[in-house]
Amino acid sequence: MKKVARDLCVVMASLFLFSLTAIPALAGINFGVKGGFTLANIKSVPDTFEGYKWETKMGLAGGVFFELGLAKGFSIQPEVLYVQKGAKISTTVGELTETLKLNLDYVEIPLLLKYSFVPGGTIIPSIYAGPFVGFNTTAKYTYKVEGSPEETLEDVQEYVENPEFGVAFGFSLTQKLGKMNLTLDARYDLGISDIAEEAEASIKTKTWLFMVGISF
Repeated sequence: MKKVARDLCVVMASLFLFSLTAIPALAGINFGVKGGFTLANIKSVPDTFEGYKWETKMGLAGGVFFELGLAKGFSIQPEVLYVQKGAKISTTVGELTETLKLNLDYVEIPLLLKYSFVPGGTIIPSIYAGPFVGFNTTAKYTYKVEGSPEETLEDVQEYVENPEFGVAFGFSLTQKLGKMNLTLDARYDLGISDIAEEAEASIKTKTWLFMVGISF
């Protein structure tokens, strides 16, 4: 099942990238790339790990997108993103800080409906929302003691349910610079499917993404 999901992800991403190269000259379509960072956490049952609360951890995000203009400020924006999710637990023993991380990396494919408030302006504020499907590429626990390199404790990808389904919603601000557009993007990814395969546990992701993008 996991191999089928990974293969499906590769096929969908390949078709998406092929379509981007095939249609950039069409009117009303912008192609772009974006990248930035994430602030990730999880909602779990039980809500602690060995009695410790999950905390927010930072990660990276980035990928490609295109925007297809519709009528009256509306557009559709499909994307293919690489998103680092998960959570961490930090404890201090004496003067040393120990950090346990649950690293969950995904290839994520959102389909967003976007509304731009001033579509003909130089600066364009927009809001958007839509579903996403995510395919897990990495799931592991890592451990780090302050002053020492991080090490992998356990690979747990076999216990992660694929694919993940969720909804994304956010806000963007686009500055027109001639034929190029510069975009600031802030969104919240809310996982709505349980990604834990164990019946007695539940894990759902919740991730903020902050990205800068350029499009043409």
